[in-house]
Amino acid sequence: MFALGAREMRAEVNADDEIGKIAQTFNHLAQTFNHLTADAVEAESLLSENTRQQENRVKENYLISQIAGSRVRTERDLETVFEQAVQGAKVMLNADRVVIYRFYSDWSGYISTEAVAPGLPIALADKIEDACISADLIEAYRQGRIVATNDVFNAGFHPDHLQLMTRLKIKANLVTPILKEDQLYGLLIAHHCKGAHSWNSSEINFLRDLAVQVGLSLERVTFLAQKNAEIKRAQQLYEISSRIRTTLSNDEIYNTTVRSVRETLKTDRAIVYLFDERWKGTIVSEAIEHRYPSALGATIADPCFAENYVEKYKQGRVQATEDIYNAGLTECHLAQLEPFKVRASLVAPILANNTLHGLLITHQCSRTRLWEESEITFFKEVAAQMGLALDLAAVLSQLDRSSQQAEQLAEEQLQQREALQRQLVGLLGQVEGAASGNLTVRADVTVGEIGTVADFFNAIIESLRQIVVQVKRSATQVNTALGANEVTIQQLAAEALQQSEDITQTLSSVDQMAVSIQAVAESAHQAAAVTHTASATAEASQVAIDVTVHSIFALRETMSETAHKMKRLGESSQAISKVISLINQIALKTNMLALNAGIEAARAGENGLGFAVVAEEVGELAAQSASATQEIEQLVDDIQRETRHVLEAMEQSTVQMVEGTRLVEDAKENLGQLRQLSQQTDQLVQSISEATISQSQISRSVGLLMQQLAQRSQQTADASHQVTDSLHETVGIAQSLQKSMSTFKVEMPS
Repeated sequence: MFALGAREMRAEVNADDEIGKIAQTFNHLAQTFNHLTADAVEAESLLSENTRQQENRVKENYLISQIAGSRVRTERDLETVFEQAVQGAKVMLNADRVVIYRFYSDWSGYISTEAVAPGLPIALADKIEDACISADLIEAYRQGRIVATNDVFNAGFHPDHLQLMTRLKIKANLVTPILKEDQLYGLLIAHHCKGAHSWNSSEINFLRDLAVQVGLSLERVTFLAQKNAEIKRAQQLYEISSRIRTTLSNDEIYNTTVRSVRETLKTDRAIVYLFDERWKGTIVSEAIEHRYPSALGATIADPCFAENYVEKYKQGRVQATEDIYNAGLTECHLAQLEPFKVRASLVAPILANNTLHGLLITHQCSRTRLWEESEITFFKEVAAQMGLALDLAAVLSQLDRSSQQAEQLAEEQLQQREALQRQLVGLLGQVEGAASGNLTVRADVTVGEIGTVADFFNAIIESLRQIVVQVKRSATQVNTALGANEVTIQQLAAEALQQSEDITQTLSSVDQMAVSIQAVAESAHQAAAVTHTASATAEASQVAIDVTVHSIFALRETMSETAHKMKRLGESSQAISKVISLINQIALKTNMLALNAGIEAARAGENGLGFAVVAEEVGELAAQSASATQEIEQLVDDIQRETRHVLEAMEQSTVQMVEGTRLVEDAKENLGQLRQLSQQTDQLVQSISEATISQSQISRSVGLLMQQLAQRSQQTADASHQVTDSLHETVGIAQSLQKSMSTFKVEMPS
């Protein structure tokens, strides 16, 4: 029966014999077999579950990898990714509904994408204003919070939220956040509508990872959109810059800029607002949507602008206003904007000619507008390029005016040169005679530069005429004077030559005297060296004697102290003698006591033998003490005798040292006198040496002066001869000058 499947069958055990043991063994094996079978079934179940989980995990990873690898570039591609995500999640989680819930700016939201089982309510495009989504909950979702609700009716939800759950037949839900650039974009939500559901960790992790991948796809699309927008903005900026730089007209620059800004940013109005010297502004250019009122020509005076905003705009401030009614503007400012239907604005400074030229402004009139960073940057760059274009236009305009002025000036200068040439030809005709030596001609003085030249020429000719007259007169006087002084100059040359010879002889004598003085100077220098050496030796000897005197005094003190110690040694020796005498007396008494003890021991007989031995030893010690005392006494006598001899010798040495000290003092005094005499001699010899050196220098100076005097005398003689020769030449030159001056006509006609 067990083999046919009756696994609970057991053998009946009736005895302990072999049959009974076999039955027990069979029962044990049957029980073990049942346990093994149960374990195998459980293992197979676990293996099947693990296999299923692994398959699900592979499918989940495949879905996530498909979304990650999708070529998402546009919003349309995003819709495909959203649809793929909710459909795949619905299958993977075996859920009844999976949706993507997207937020508006006010944190209300709507279902943008849905995958739902047939027969259930459709939530797609439903706008949901859930009062349960508070600011704290939104921040929690932004931080990555995941909400898994197994039974929505036992989760303590708000009645309004439960009403929403009931309408959509939701029994359990799993909510994960979708983040884009760390901001909450929406929610990825899974619903079970047939009954409550216990969400496990693998389901929660899968939906979380799927939401993260959806967020990455969003960021990729946003990144590509931003890059495309930046590229497009850069191209548009380049086109705008190129257009506004090709014109020299400020008005054309304004008009081109506002049209381009409005077209690029898709705004309702773009204007150029220029300032006057009091910071009042006028709108000088406008591009506008025809539905809205025009602001062209409007003048706006803001009394607070100069004080609060001018410096900020000069520093490059760009003001982006999303909603003018929530920007903290004053009532006065709002009153200026309301007639033009402004809801949002973007304002950038136009900086030209190193000042705040005006403002470039664009308006959104149809709605409020959150300006993107790329739009603000583009707008700022357009305003900057506009300022550069205005600067360039001003420079080119200035260059054009300068060119016209230069052409006009060149024409005027050409006419002036032609007139001057005609006048100059006339002037040359009038003064042509001056070239042949006629200094009586004069030019006609007229008005203008040529008249000034003619007047100046007349003055020069008159001055030249007077000079020629004076030169003629001077040449005649020179000829007369040279003839009279020629003999005197020759005598002067002869005397100068004789003076040169005399000075040469004197110079020879001065040289001999200089040699003698030099010899005396050398001898004096040697004597000075010897006396200086003697003086130095005397000073060194005196120092040595001083050291000797100090040493003798120190030795005297040492000997005195030694004598004192020797006397104390003698006194100590006498004390030792007294002690020795005392020891002798003690030894005698001890010896007497030993004799007495020996006598008493003899009387005692055998009983006094020990005492007799002691008495005998005491006697021997007394004898030894007496002997040692005699030796010590002899040594003390020797010490006292030697001490007396030493004292006598030291006294004699002290007497001799005193005498030596006196002799050294006398030698010191004599050596001091010798040093003073050596110093005086050294000073005298030094003075003689300096005097001889000075005389030697003076003699050399005299020799040099005599040499110079001889050279000057020789030069004077040579110069006298040259003067004589020059006078002869001068006579010839003066005669030639007279001949040349005769060619000039200097007599004015009467």
